[in-house]
Amino acid sequence: MTPLRHQVKRVSETNGLTIKQIVNMCECSRSHFYKVLDGQRAPSKNLQIKLMEVLEIGEEEFALLMQTSKASENKKSKSDIHKQKNTWFNITSNTFSSITLSSYAMWLLGFTCILACTYYLYASRSDNKQENIELTTGFATKFIKDVTIPDGSPIPINTRFVKTWRVQNIGTVPWKEKHLKRMTPQDPNLCFSRDSIPLPTVESGEIVDISIEFTTPRYPGTCRTDWKMVDNNGNLTFPDKQGLYSIVHVVEENL
Repeated sequence: MTPLRHQVKRVSETNGLTIKQIVNMCECSRSHFYKVLDGQRAPSKNLQIKLMEVLEIGEEEFALLMQTSKASENKKSKSDIHKQKNTWFNITSNTFSSITLSSYAMWLLGFTCILACTYYLYASRSDNKQENIELTTGFATKFIKDVTIPDGSPIPINTRFVKTWRVQNIGTVPWKEKHLKRMTPQDPNLCFSRDSIPLPTVESGEIVDISIEFTTPRYPGTCRTDWKMVDNNGNLTFPDKQGLYSIVHVVEENL
């Protein structure tokens, strides 16, 4: 409440006058009267005289009330503008935050979908590549079982043993002039064997037993050797497949 409005209210309460009566005494409209009280509009000379009579004050005191009322109104206007700016800023910030979070969620979802599709395509192409190799070359094999020395068998140190695998040619062409090549380097701590052995001709659909003689090392431990089929030039017949392998535990005591 401005000082001028406060002064009018005091006079109204003291003299038992209503605001409507005071407005009529000032001979002006109600809206104009309140704008003058709130410092939003300068009073006419006639209104100034009427207000001075109602308030029973002099010209200097009236001028001071008008000045303080106008200053109070300006301060209120600036405060309202500041509140409006803060409200707009908060609304804008909240809206921007919502848009940012939504955009990030959409981006993350899209990125996840791209990764999933990429993995699916890669896996599909890998499977197709393996199938195409086998269909093009006609070579395919199937491991059936360990005939002798199952994986993990205990074998005494410095002992000879024969490992036999049973496999089947499930391809469309026979295995001719093939060898089984040792892929594990020779090492004193591993089982010793030949580097490769020739394989007999195996027709399509035929089952064959492949045997290799090993000698365990002089010290206990685990011995694993890996083997793959190659041609006369050393090219792998099944480059993308797991080859045959032997795993034994070399122990000190006799079986």
